[in-house]
Amino acid sequence: MVAGGGAGLLAGLASSGCMLLLNAFAHGVSLPEQVGATITALMPLSLFQFLQQLIGDEAKRYLLVCVILGQCLVFAASGSLYMLARRRFLFKPGLGPRLGDGFVLAALLWLFAGLVVLPLTGAGLFGATLSIGWFNSMWSLAVSGLVFALLFPLAYHWLTASRIREEQRRAEVRERRQTLLRRGLILGGVGLLAAFAFRFITQGAHAPTVTLRGFKSRIVPPPQPNYGPIVPVPHLSSEITPNDQYYVVSKNLLADPVVNGQSWSLTIGGQVEQPYTLTYAELLTLPMRRQYESMMCISNEVGGPYMSNALWEGIPLNVLLQRARPKPGATKVVFSCADDYSDSIHLTKALEPTTLLAVRMNGQTLPERHGYPLRLLVPGIYGMKHAKWITRIEVVNYDYQGYWQQRGWSDEAQIRMTTRIDTPLDGSRLQAGSLTYIAGVAFSGERGISEVDVSFDLGQSWQRATLKRPLSALTWVLWELPWRVPSQAGSYTITARAIDLQGNVQDPRPAPPLPDGASGYHTITIVVA
Repeated sequence: MVAGGGAGLLAGLASSGCMLLLNAFAHGVSLPEQVGATITALMPLSLFQFLQQLIGDEAKRYLLVCVILGQCLVFAASGSLYMLARRRFLFKPGLGPRLGDGFVLAALLWLFAGLVVLPLTGAGLFGATLSIGWFNSMWSLAVSGLVFALLFPLAYHWLTASRIREEQRRAEVRERRQTLLRRGLILGGVGLLAAFAFRFITQGAHAPTVTLRGFKSRIVPPPQPNYGPIVPVPHLSSEITPNDQYYVVSKNLLADPVVNGQSWSLTIGGQVEQPYTLTYAELLTLPMRRQYESMMCISNEVGGPYMSNALWEGIPLNVLLQRARPKPGATKVVFSCADDYSDSIHLTKALEPTTLLAVRMNGQTLPERHGYPLRLLVPGIYGMKHAKWITRIEVVNYDYQGYWQQRGWSDEAQIRMTTRIDTPLDGSRLQAGSLTYIAGVAFSGERGISEVDVSFDLGQSWQRATLKRPLSALTWVLWELPWRVPSQAGSYTITARAIDLQGNVQDPRPAPPLPDGASGYHTITIVVA
């Protein structure tokens, strides 16, 4: 029935909103989050990469909206089917639903969510395998169901009370709906085409190709760094990224977890001789290490924004592992997090002194969005391995594949050398004959940077930039080259590349982020007026 479907839709919208609020503020379960994660896991890598390039950084937000709409359609279908069954089997089919009907339907949906939907997403019966546990899942689903139960009969009676009886009026409504649908489809199609065209153009679909003639992948001996003073110029990245400007990426479609440090604890277990647990207060009493370290997301495009640098303070992971004493045959260390994210690194990497469990960032307590109370730092490896909101560390003797590895991303995840031109901005108009500065950042994980070169002829010749001495061997390097703008008006292409301290030259071959991280040279175009 139409009225039953409409009532289910309206009550379902309110129930979905309640579910998202409980997930964000009360550790409740979010069915859209779980279903969305399952969809991304089942999605072919080629389709995932296409959507990422087409829609960009907001892809997961769009996915969440689509899943929520799908959930509301399920609510609508359940309302319609329930009213149809009620009319067929009850003695007084003409009566609308009462409050009891709302509770019956809500109970059926509650069981369906707990016994069917959550197990299908890998969360177990009523979310038993989630970090929030089955109890939080059951009560939060029950509260969302209560909202549905109360609103379903009210929405039904409101809709039927205002039903339009005249056939002509119905025809007009249908015509308006069809017109709106047609216009919506047209606008949606135009919007998708515009978004695709915009990203196609801004990503340099027709950008000039850097020449590979005479390219050498390694220089022996490696060049000596050309350290010197850097002139402050607009748009050049600050050497230390402020906490509120540090890039943020997570798997979560809507809300990241909020962890209570008072009740939080860290468990170290698995293939160890002496498993143990630490509270946050106990963790803070352990010897700390401070290190400057940069981080980059594996999904960062060449020249992209997902790269930052900070001063971190925390406990070397090897201190905790040595206390637990890994058993012979252990090969990997698995990190489980409050948002049900997990990943792993090799035990040899975990035992390196620079692999850190951070509790402070730029002199402040680790912010919530960056993993409070505890996050991992693994130099030389992309940011997806730097797990946030860690609750458990487990030593294992098998090849554990984490959340993103199960979806096709690299497990080794070694950072690929990259250079970004921060200034001038792509598309800038410069005055002929003026003095400007080409400047940016270069990063090669823990391999350092020995040289940055800039080309104005698509790689046929290179000019060496000045490097600012880095804060540590684990950070990016700021670089700069003074440039006299040509006197002749026109369009000019600027390209940058880096060489690490071992003499390895940045890979010029363009490659998308999936699955091993992006490669290629960052190229911009400026206009001389």
